[in-house]
Amino acid sequence: MFDRQNNMFVSLLLSNEVRKITPEGVQTTYVTFNGAPGSLTAGLVINDDTGDLYVAYDAAGQNSVVYVVHPDQSKEVFATFPVGAGLNGMTPDDDGNLYLADAFLGYVWRVPAKGGTPEIWLDLKAPGTLQVPGPNGIKFDKYKRNLYVSVSYQGTIYRIPFGEDGQAGVPVSFVTGITPDDFAFDRLGNLYVATEPSMSVVRVHPDGTVETLASAADGLQNTSAVLFGRDGFAQLDLYILSFALTATNPHPGVYKLFVGLPGLPVSIP
Repeated sequence: MFDRQNNMFVSLLLSNEVRKITPEGVQTTYVTFNGAPGSLTAGLVINDDTGDLYVAYDAAGQNSVVYVVHPDQSKEVFATFPVGAGLNGMTPDDDGNLYLADAFLGYVWRVPAKGGTPEIWLDLKAPGTLQVPGPNGIKFDKYKRNLYVSVSYQGTIYRIPFGEDGQAGVPVSFVTGITPDDFAFDRLGNLYVATEPSMSVVRVHPDGTVETLASAADGLQNTSAVLFGRDGFAQLDLYILSFALTATNPHPGVYKLFVGLPGLPVSIP
């Protein structure tokens, strides 16, 4: 997640930490959490006006939580989820409501803009099944008319119409046959998808055609997330998080790929 100054905020999956990386590459720990072993930091969303950072946190054996981390780095609980939830990607609508993909329970949750009790916005489990990882990446398109959700075990990204009343329409398969994790849009409607365990980044055009932009041959290891920069020419760069969890010779890091098209920012306006 980038702020307007092009500072990057990255969830470190296993260390209960969110790290801040400046445009010059200087890294600092922004916030830490004290969960039991097995707890995970996941999706991030920033509020451009206030500077508040929202962090999805899966606490092992306890209720999963979305925290709001203020610019002074103090934090408070914003929403609490059932034990067993597997919060992953998170994205806002224009009213500041948050939508979260739950990779363990198979839901898309919605949290009111002021926080509080989450509601199940959509159930994306196949009838009678619960396979993981389920819903994973989640983003709105440019005009907030559709919410896109990747369901990893199905190898599919769904397009879900977003009704004028804020309710979910009938999901439609947008692209299948890939192994999608997180993804990002450019301003022309192309979708950039981190695939795992395929260890690649693909671009999906609005007509559903797929092209590979980068792969393990380029050094990628366990590609988990992609995002565009926010400021100046950085908007034309796609940043790829390669967390190298299963690599035999791991070298985790952030890769930068010039795509030449401006990215669609994801933030609370």
